[in-house]
Amino acid sequence: MRLKLVSRKRAGVAAGIALAGIVLFAATRLVHPAIGPSIAAVSADRLAESGTVLLNPFPWDRPEITQPQAERLALQQTPGATVLQSVLAEVVETNAGAKQPRLCWVVSLPASIVSSYGPPGSAPLRATFNLVFIDAHSGDFVFGSAGS
Repeated sequence: MRLKLVSRKRAGVAAGIALAGIVLFAATRLVHPAIGPSIAAVSADRLAESGTVLLNPFPWDRPEITQPQAERLALQQTPGATVLQSVLAEVVETNAGAKQPRLCWVVSLPASIVSSYGPPGSAPLRATFNLVFIDAHSGDFVFGSAGS
């Protein structure tokens, strides 16, 4: 009889843990959906390939730097450029050494100002996107990302 009681207790505890996990997962999905803000110049898949994932900001993670301030800071990195778009996002990098996640203003600038050159005589490659990441709490330049 005692064995049955212990087995029922364990089964009840296991079921409770499973139910709590399901509820927590559902609540997290409602509060913070996996789909993040979109950047017109580059797909989320392409950004993920380069090691950057954008998530919607957490409701409790409020920026201290305004969008216009972040845009001005991004333009300091590329004088003469114009802002195409800027979004607030939790930025997750696959680089384990980076602060994860980090609330950033992601500022899209014209890709035409970025080009790279291969061996002598090769044609220059033009980027299709040019992003500047500004920390939304400190205003620090976090990194830039450009690619095709």
